[in-house]
Parts: sequence; C-alpha cells; structure tokens
Amino acid sequence: MFRRRSDSAGGPTPRARESLGRKLALVILPIVLIPLVLLGVLAYFRSRAILQGQIQGEMVSATETQIQSLEEWAREREQQLVLAYQSSVLTEQVDTLLRQRPGSASYAGALEEARAALASFRSRSGQTVFSDMMVARISDGVVLAATETSWQGQGLTLLASGAISTTAIGTLPVYGDAILGPDSVVVVTSAPLRTPGSETPPAMLIGVNRGLRIGQLMTSLQVFWQQRGVFIVETGNTYLAFAPDIILRLTRYATEPELLNRSGHPVFAAQASDLATSREYNSLDDVPVLGTFQWLPEWQMAVVNEVPQELIYAGLSTLAPFTAALIGAAAFFTVLVVIVATNRLLRPLGPLTEFAGRISRGDWEYRVPADRLDELGVLGRAFNRMADDLSGMYRSLEARVEERTRQVRTASEVARAVISTPNLEDLMRRAVDLIRERFGYYHAAIFLLDETGETAVLRAATGEVGAALIARGHKLSVGSNSIIGWVTSNKEPRVASDVSRDPIHFKSELLPGTRSEAAVPLQVAGRVVGALDVQSLEPNAFTPEDLALLQTLADQLSAAIQNARLAQTSALAADRARLITEATTKMTGVLDMNRVLMTAAEVLHRALGQPEIIVRLAEGADGGSGAGAPESENGEGEA
Repeated sequence: MFRRRSDSAGGPTPRARESLGRKLALVILPIVLIPLVLLGVLAYFRSRAILQGQIQGEMVSATETQIQSLEEWAREREQQLVLAYQSSVLTEQVDTLLRQRPGSASYAGALEEARAALASFRSRSGQTVFSDMMVARISDGVVLAATETSWQGQGLTLLASGAISTTAIGTLPVYGDAILGPDSVVVVTSAPLRTPGSETPPAMLIGVNRGLRIGQLMTSLQVFWQQRGVFIVETGNTYLAFAPDIILRLTRYATEPELLNRSGHPVFAAQASDLATSREYNSLDDVPVLGTFQWLPEWQMAVVNEVPQELIYAGLSTLAPFTAALIGAAAFFTVLVVIVATNRLLRPLGPLTEFAGRISRGDWEYRVPADRLDELGVLGRAFNRMADDLSGMYRSLEARVEERTRQVRTASEVARAVISTPNLEDLMRRAVDLIRERFGYYHAAIFLLDETGETAVLRAATGEVGAALIARGHKLSVGSNSIIGWVTSNKEPRVASDVSRDPIHFKSELLPGTRSEAAVPLQVAGRVVGALDVQSLEPNAFTPEDLALLQTLADQLSAAIQNARLAQTSALAADRARLITEATTKMTGVLDMNRVLMTAAEVLHRALGQPEIIVRLAEGADGGSGAGAPESENGEGEA
C-alpha cells in the first residue's frame, strides 16, 4: 500500500518504510499479546476452577457428613424417648394425670412423680440428652407435666397445629414457639405415649433441646474450626438456615447461637432442592466466600458451610508474576520480528491492497497480476477466483432480492384487493384469480369447512375447471387422504414437491397437469376455517419462502373472510329486525283478526319472497273450531 505525493521533481515518493513497520507492529503486537493475555487469564481461571472443584467436593462431603451427624443426633434422642415411654412409672403417672382432677392430692402426687421420671430421662450415661422434657395431652395440647414448671398447664401450639406427628416418633426444629422459645430455635423430639388400658395414645412425650444444647450441637458441626491450645482458628464456618429467612449462627467462643434474619441469602433460593449446592457470594459479614448448603426437607432446615475465598485461592497469587513475565518476553520478540520482516513483506502487498479497495467499491472487473510463482502469486490467483465467485454471487443475490421484492409487492397488492371486497363469494373468487394471475400458478382454490367442521367444501377456484368442481359440489373430508384433508386436520402447511410420489395427494382428472401442490390453513383465532390450495405445472415449484408468503396471504384471507361473514350476519340480523318492526307497526291498533293475519301474510311474502303465504290458526285459538287466514293476492302458501 502506497500513498503518493508530488515532490519538487514531480515524481511519486513512497511512504517511509519505518512508518509502515511501526504501523504493522502496532497491528501485529495486539494479535500476539491478546491471545497471550487470554491464555494467561484462562490458565488462571482454569486453575481457579480446578481448585474450586476440589474445595467444593470436600465441602459437599463435609456437608453430607454433617447431615449424617444431625440424623444420628436425632436418632439418639428418639431412642431415649423410646426408653422413656416404655417406663411403667411414667405411663402410670400420666394415666393418673389424665384421669384425676387438677388440684387433688392424687393429681399432685402423680405430677411430682411424673416430673421426677421426666428428669431422670433427660440424661443418659452422664450425658445430657434433653434440655427439658414434657408430657402433653393430644386432644387439646395442654402440657400435663414438664421439667420446666412454667410450661405446665399451657397449650402447646405444635400439637394443636399438627406440626408434629401424633402417631410416630420424630424430630423437628422449631422457631418462634410461644412456649418453648418465642425468639429462639429449639429442637423438639416427640413420641406418642400410650397409658395402661388405652387403645390410642392420649398424650405425647416430648423432649426439648435449646440454648446450650443447640450450641453444643452446632459446635460439633464446625468441621472448619481448628483448636490450637485455647484458641480456635476459623478456616470456615457452619451454620443452620430455617425457612423462610432465619439463620442460626454460632460464633467463636460463644456457648449459645445467635439468630439473624437474612431473606436474601442464596440458601433460601435453593430450598426446592434437597441436593448439595455450591455458590460464590458474600457472607453474613460481607466477606466473599464459597458456600455449600443442603436442605433437609422434613426439617425445613439447611446446613450451610462457608469458606473465605481468600483462603481457597491464596495459592493462585504466584501465577500473576509468571504471566506478566511471559507476556513481556513475547512482546519484546514480537516487536523485533515485525520490524525486521516489515520491509520484505509489505511491498508485494500493494496490488492486493488495490484489489481489496476496488472490490469494496464494487469494481468486480479488476484482477490482481498473478504472474508470480511464490505464495503471493498463489494468493493473487486465489483473489481473482474469489472475485469471480463474488461477482457471480452478487448478481445472483441481486436477482433473488429483486424476485423476493416482487413477490412481497404482489402479495401486498393481492391482500389489498381482497380486503377491499365486502361480499364473501366475490372476495374468495377475486382472491384465487389474483393469486393464480400474479404468481403464475396452474390452479388456485379456497376450501371452507362446513357447519359440522368435518368437511372442507370448495368455495372458490380458478378457471373453467374450478367452475366445474364447484358446480358438482367438490368437497374433501377433514383428515382424509388428501393434502386439503391433512392441512385442515393438522393445522399446518404442506407441500407436495412431486405429486406422483406424494402418498396423500388427491389426483383430480380435471387437473391432469399438476406436478406440485401446496396448501396452507385458513385460521381465525387459532381455529381452522378452511385452506388455500395452489398447484403448479412444475415439480419442486414451492420454496420455503413461497410457503411463508402463502401463509401470510392465508392469514390475511382468513381475516377478510371472517369480516365478510360478520358483515353478512349483521345485515341478516338487521333485515330480521326491520321485518319485525314493520310487522309490529302495521299490526299496532288493528283489532280485527282477519286484518292482523292478512298483514302478517303480506309482510312475510315481501320478506321471504315465497310465492304463497298462508297463516293458519290452531283449532280453538279464536274461540271457534279454527280459522283460515286470508290469502294474499300473490297466491296461497302456508307458514
């Protein structure tokens, strides 16, 4: 590529080589550096993804282990309840509490013994299993006896609402219970308690864990805490989430967990799944973390594990200096190579640049000199062939665009002509004539479904053949072995590129020249009302573009047909209303029966156009044996 100017001698002077070299360097250098930068970035993120995958696998495994620990913890407490409700001492005292009147001596004694029995089952092997225990009546949820005396006599909403099962042993976390803890999370383990002589359990034995017990449970779940002497090092954190927006978190050195409301936490968005899920987000303390959580649907609770991203990706920081050094070295050697090679490579590219400029301006006749035997000569000949191909393709595209424009213009013209015709029969007849004339089809026809919707009746067709088919009442059943039957049944267009090979083409002896056929459904508000059918003397005459154009015409035809039908219906309704008004007006004030009947007959004769109109009265309608209506001057008829 050269830029020419006139110097003092009047001759052209080529542009300085150094300037071209610098420009080429500025072009090539990004081409080399950008992939290097991308490779470095991709290497970083690939390493990050691998490290993240490893950490995620470990966190998912830890989460599953924690869930197993929770389930084991719950089973231990359920086993403790089994031992408790098998105690005859407890069941006998509960039976007494159910039968005796509160305040009596026997009731008070049974209450003390029941509380003592409950207290004895709070621990096992020196380990506290439940913070508190209670017995509640199933019928109304009233607490009969409890190790926490303030609960006695109060109604337990968990029983009244059906939150806990009264037929099986179970464990359930509960938040905000008015008795157990209105501002805290407790874990309730319950089992039905059968008393002597009862067929169904009348009471529930309930163990409650709260406060320190919940704190100990959460401490046992902290797999990312490391104890170093008296210090705890957090490499991550584990906490519990309760639907819809409660977070239960245990901080370092705390004995009881704290409650937080965090409706926007990602764990609540994954509540519908019971599979372990990992995501990157900001923690409750607004620190970027990698979190893994899994829901326990039966508890409406999730276990959440979080590890700071800073700890996970700390080892990736060494990749940045290496990547920067690699890019710098590559840039240095690229500049050297480009400067040395520029002068040898640029000069032969002038004709190719000229070629590109002329082709871009539409000069399809220009060709590159291709007498060289090296790669540039091969490139020049390839450019010449490309110019030949582009020239032919450009002309072909121009022809196709022109043809397509003509078709769209013709379709618009047909649509305008059809829509402007108010009469239904004229509309359909004009539509098929215009479609055949403007698109050069062999035959065009419109089928409309009859009132039953089971038969497509030919309503308009082109030429003498169309008139003959209409005269003999040509029709095809919906779903029959014909293209019209298929289209009206399936509500989709269909093309028979070669009717001799199409299995459902219906061959008509009046149209022997048909070689290909296309049909599209006529639809109004999604309901098929008929089909537009066109036929050609050429095989493979219908392209996908033709089919789309026909469907557009069919949609416009459907709307025009619907409007014409509505206009006819409105006109008929108006005529009937006018007839009723005319008859009513003429008969108003007429008291003679014969004149009333004569007026009705005359009005019906003019409205219906029948040669004879007779109005008869049923026997006894006028008080006699019957009366015959007067006959009009146009003859006799009966209505």
